Amino acid sequence: SFGTKSLEKAPLIRESTRIREAYFTEFAERVLTLNSTLPIQLSGGFRSRTGMADAISSGVCALIGLGRASVLEPDLPTTTLLNPVISDSAALATPHIVKGQWFSNMIPVKVVGGGLPIQFFYYNMRRLGNGLRSDPDASIPFVIFWGMVETLRSGLAMGLARVLQSFPFAQGGLKRE
Repeated sequence: SFGTKSLEKAPLIRESTRIREAYFTEFAERVLTLNSTLPIQLSGGFRSRTGMADAISSGVCALIGLGRASVLEPDLPTTTLLNPVISDSAALATPHIVKGQWFSNMIPVKVVGGGLPIQFFYYNMRRLGNGLRSDPDASIPFVIFWGMVETLRSGLAMGLARVLQSFPFAQGGLKRE
């Protein structure tokens, strides 16, 4: 919970700020007109406790999704956003600019080039899945290079495993006559 702060008394922010912080607010408001009983989760662009509380208290959503922000700061909800010791003005997700975006501009096919920055977050999700911390300093060229190395390594490992399985001793040991 927000401690003494409550969703019923969400801090007031300008309408323009609310719309700017959450990318899909307008879409969520249109979905509300369908009168569904399903809760709406709003994701995309949230950075502040105030913006999240305002979105929930306005009724535009029941849940908030913290995708990319939580990839870089997995403890963000407990250490910052829901921590009553931290003031509303300081309860913010750390903004992050992915390094090496120049590499994306070098790719002539915009669909591929435009999708490269997301690889930074995929890379960090794999790190988290392997028990490592996120690496906010990784750049797009590094992430692409690392992905190629990992693909080559896993391909070689699978190929080697298949070759070894083809030997008679790999299928239950040596046959005795």
